Amino acid sequence: MVGAWAWAESRLYEVTGSWVASTAWPAAKVWLGSASQHHAWRAQLWHERLPGRLVPAYPASGDEPATRLVRPGSSGAEAALEALGRLQGDLGRLAAYCRVILPRTVVAYRSWHRRCTASSDRPVARVLALSLVDVVTDWQEGSELLADLLDRPGADELDEVAGASTGVERLLVGQGLGPSGPWAR
Repeated sequence: MVGAWAWAESRLYEVTGSWVASTAWPAAKVWLGSASQHHAWRAQLWHERLPGRLVPAYPASGDEPATRLVRPGSSGAEAALEALGRLQGDLGRLAAYCRVILPRTVVAYRSWHRRCTASSDRPVARVLALSLVDVVTDWQEGSELLADLLDRPGADELDEVAGASTGVERLLVGQGLGPSGPWAR
């Protein structure tokens, strides 16, 4: 699970960061830049918690086996983040990100945090607790930004917003961003 979330957060860093230059609204540029950096920080935290990172379990030379764990948790996660990266239009991008990706991340992180045990999962539980504060804040701020942009006079991008959100959501249903399966819920 740590490797799947290291991959997802790294990919979200790339996607949201790539949107900053092409985003029309200054407030959205600033917020996306900040959200992108939050993904980078969380990716780093997950990479540091890969097996053998906190307590050296592998020789220092050669390919570190733990890095092979950094991969998509499901085919849906890979497809959804590819689709997210291909979205055009600021409001569609913001909608898919704020209405699909961030809430699903919160749900997954909360579920995982509830299953952590103090005796064996303390480093992971700590990252989850820190990440949840960060993701919830980004979700709230991004949702407010999206609402403000949709409420501006003359805004008529509702079809773009709905289509982008639905397209990304459809790829994640039953899959999630992290590992899928009953053990991951």
